[in-house]
Amino acid sequence: MQFRDTLRARILQGELAVGSKLPTEAEFGEQFGISRIVVREALADLVRSGLIYKIRGQGAFVAARERDEDFVSTVLGFSDEMARKGRTVRTQVLQQELRAPTEHEVQMLTLGADAQVVALRRLRSVDGELQLLVTTAVPADLAPGLHRTRLENRSLYDVLRRQYGMRIVKAERWIDAVLPDAASRELLGVAADEPLLRIESIAYGANGRPLEYYEALHRCQASRLHVKTTT
Repeated sequence: MQFRDTLRARILQGELAVGSKLPTEAEFGEQFGISRIVVREALADLVRSGLIYKIRGQGAFVAARERDEDFVSTVLGFSDEMARKGRTVRTQVLQQELRAPTEHEVQMLTLGADAQVVALRRLRSVDGELQLLVTTAVPADLAPGLHRTRLENRSLYDVLRRQYGMRIVKAERWIDAVLPDAASRELLGVAADEPLLRIESIAYGANGRPLEYYEALHRCQASRLHVKTTT
């Protein structure tokens, strides 16, 4: 893990250029004082996460930074999907409170007149790069105390599953391109003319009730959203 994380950091920080050939397993083993088996396992992890690729008979190379992300086409949360690919997600909680829903949240979550929501605003990075600004609303009656639960660097979906027994079985999502406002640009560190993908999502439980609504601003310069469809 130490070798893998060291190599990942060197790639993400640009010390190893896109397209450059990596040392052989034997050379890495000698350089770091580890076995070829350990090197091979670490390189396999980096292949799965899309940071490097291998060509038979030629070796391993640093991949282009564009990566596919599948979370928009699954009921997995963003953290869960990134973890499955061996990528590191960090979450900064900017807002976490119990409040009355907005008119839009009432509509999307089909809430009653006196309902409250747990409102979250989180800034999320992947492998050290800022990538998502997410505003989330969860019906408060489904998750009592969620507004006091520590969510820094945690998966919200994992908390909802473990702590509240909430199981998401389907979701609707809408995607369009937007230019972010000044506050969002500053948080994500983007230029004024950099377009973002806006993702709106409603997640549902087995009984058909909406469990969560979110709106996410997604930086797409170094990744693509990947959607699978079936007949």
